[in-house]
Amino acid sequence: MTGYLRGQIAKMANVNIETLRYYESHGLIPAPMRSESGYRMYSEEILSHLTFIKNAKACGFTLKEIKKALTKSSSSQISLADFLAVIDKKMDKIRSDMERQEQTLAMLTSLKINLQAEEKHPETQQTLHILHMES
Repeated sequence: MTGYLRGQIAKMANVNIETLRYYESHGLIPAPMRSESGYRMYSEEILSHLTFIKNAKACGFTLKEIKKALTKSSSSQISLADFLAVIDKKMDKIRSDMERQEQTLAMLTSLKINLQAEEKHPETQQTLHILHMES
């Protein structure tokens, strides 16, 4: 039987053994074959799965999304058009998240400027406090 031991495949894929166990227990990679002595023997196919998982995670996909893609691709249920649609959806979400982050950054910048102005002009703080109390 040819294949790689757990430590070997983990090193080749640059993941730790716990990650390998997690992926296996959650169905992201298939259960490996066993050697005659009972050792798990991982195939090149599993190495490809691990590479795909790492790349997809780096692109912002969740493990749930990755599992769904792997399941569909292994049963030939996903077309190129379907995969492109998934990518477009992920890109739209990232753009939306970036817009929210930019809005948050603008609010924090404004708050910082206001606080710095307060620090230079303490009377502003008293006025703001009075206005806040009356509203």
